[in-house]
Amino acid sequence: MKTVYKREMNAYFRSPVAYTIIAVFMVLIGLFFWVRNLLYASTDFSGALSMASTYLTFIMPILTMKLLSDERRSGTEVLLRTAPVPMWKVVVGKYLASLTLYAIMVALTAIYPIIMTFLSENGVPVGKTFGGYVGFFLLGATYLAISLFASSFTESQVVAAISGIVSLLVLYYMQSIGATIGGTFGSILQWLSPLKRYSDFSLGGFNIASLVFYVTFSGMMVFLSVLNVERRRWQ
Repeated sequence: MKTVYKREMNAYFRSPVAYTIIAVFMVLIGLFFWVRNLLYASTDFSGALSMASTYLTFIMPILTMKLLSDERRSGTEVLLRTAPVPMWKVVVGKYLASLTLYAIMVALTAIYPIIMTFLSENGVPVGKTFGGYVGFFLLGATYLAISLFASSFTESQVVAAISGIVSLLVLYYMQSIGATIGGTFGSILQWLSPLKRYSDFSLGGFNIASLVFYVTFSGMMVFLSVLNVERRRWQ
């Protein structure tokens, strides 16, 4: 797993992909920081993160689009399946690499609350900001796991990215669809919505049930990715 993790991290930073995504991400957060916090003189940075969470549906699939699809395209997936390393370690190593890159992106945005600390006499609401960051990271981690699963179905990076974006958009609107439908089925859709869970953190709360939901959902998606890759071994 450690070897796979290092290989993927090197692959990210040997190409312009990581730097481009980080730059775009920082520009987006900076824009929301300027609009939400500077123009309106607000110290609530979790609001800027909430605005940026919409764009995770497009950024996360780009981070994972090559992780499994590229192995199929280049033919190295066959070598991985016959290697002495268990396939789950390969998939988990790839997921952790994408998660590390995302963590770096999120950590870089801490510069904005720091700026507000110096500009505001009252400082920033620490609890709400921390909760917003925790929810933002967990939401992105879940989106990465879903996008990784989408990447396990195809050898095309473009198809992997598009299918990941479509899947995340469906989940993004699941809460509003569930509210519109109503009833038991609508309640189930809302309960399954990752975005609904994020609101618990963005308001400054720390909901253990939502934390368990994100971790379980992410683990399930990674597990399904492993099963999908393993399935091809027996075909």
